[in-house]
Amino acid sequence: MGCDDDIVKCLVFWANFFLALVGISVISIGIVYKVNLEEVTYVIPKDYHNIVLIPVLTIPLGSVIIAVAVFGCYGCITEKTSFLTVYGAILLLVFGLQVAVGISSFFQINDRCLFDRQLNDTLNDVFSNYQIYENKEIVDLIQHRLRCCGMNGPTYWTVIPRSCFETDTKNVYKEPCPALVSKYVNHCLRIVGIMSLTLSITEISGSIISLAFANYLKNNKRRYQCGKAYSVYHFGNGVI
Repeated sequence: MGCDDDIVKCLVFWANFFLALVGISVISIGIVYKVNLEEVTYVIPKDYHNIVLIPVLTIPLGSVIIAVAVFGCYGCITEKTSFLTVYGAILLLVFGLQVAVGISSFFQINDRCLFDRQLNDTLNDVFSNYQIYENKEIVDLIQHRLRCCGMNGPTYWTVIPRSCFETDTKNVYKEPCPALVSKYVNHCLRIVGIMSLTLSITEISGSIISLAFANYLKNNKRRYQCGKAYSVYHFGNGVI
């Protein structure tokens, strides 16, 4: 193997290494934002419950990316063009799936006003039944996590819950919760979408590099076979 071959092979290997890191990143993003959205799942309107599925989908997608990266490393080390070609095709498929997940994150809430109205109705039902244990847990979690208080501020409560206060202080959160919950959900979806689309660049890059390397190996093999056949032909004719 010549110097050029070593450079190309090294490039493909490192591309797979970074691809594996991307897979780990995608899984991490999915887990983090799955947990974040689960904190407010109970108050998300029923028509929008598929919002929670978006970060969930990134977890198996990241696992597939890691498996594909290992597959690509094997093809690179063994220099099997069939493996590299299949690897490149799979990467293109994964790229398409990841782009689809990223784009869908931005379109889960098409009508922000409608979502806010339905969210406000759900929150109002939960907050107005604060005495129920399940509702109390979710209300306290929302108020503490988002640093908000009540449906329209501290005046919403006859007796202000402890979750409306800053930790170890007597300062009360002033912001109403509905607007912050809506902003929080949109923020989570936007981050998942941006990260999915940004990291998908690695897949398309890895696919191009692997297919180019497979083509490079095929051309080298073809040149070697042609050169060998040429030498045998001249030797048989007494030229050499």
